This record gives sequence, C-alpha cells and structure tokens, in this order.
Amino acid sequence: MEKYYFIWIVFVVAVLLYRMIFQKFKQHHRENIGLSAILIIFTGSSYPLAQMNLFFVIAVIALGVYCAVWNSILLTRNGYEKPSLK
Repeated sequence: MEKYYFIWIVFVVAVLLYRMIFQKFKQHHRENIGLSAILIIFTGSSYPLAQMNLFFVIAVIALGVYCAVWNSILLTRNGYEKPSLK
C-alpha cells in the first residue's frame, strides 16, 4: 500500500510540474486545482510516508497548495473557462 501512495504522489507531482513548466498554467485551471487537492489529500493521508520523510511530505503539500492557489487566481482573473463540449 505504501508503494501505491508513493507512485500516485510522484505521478501527480510530475503532471503538475509538467503543466507548470511547459504549459505555464495557461489552461485547464479547474483540473489543476483538482489535481492539487488530490495531491494534498493523498500526501496527508499517507501516514507511513509521513513518518519516513517529513521534509518530502511538507514539500509536496507546499507544491500542491501553491499550484491550487495560483490556478484559482488565474481562473478568477481570466474568467471561467468555456465548456469544451456543447
């Protein structure tokens, strides 16, 4: 179970970093906020991972909070996204 948490956390961090570095958060703000929330929940609920490396857990949660706040600012600044399917 610990490996599942670790793999999932690394995957979500990689997706958020890819969107932050290469896409510069220009689109998909709601999905980025959701990914950040999932990252915070999974990192906070992984008790064995928190016992092993507290610095890693704090860094991942800080990254998730930063991404969520920045995307919520961009979402409200640019207006709400248009629905992709009509």
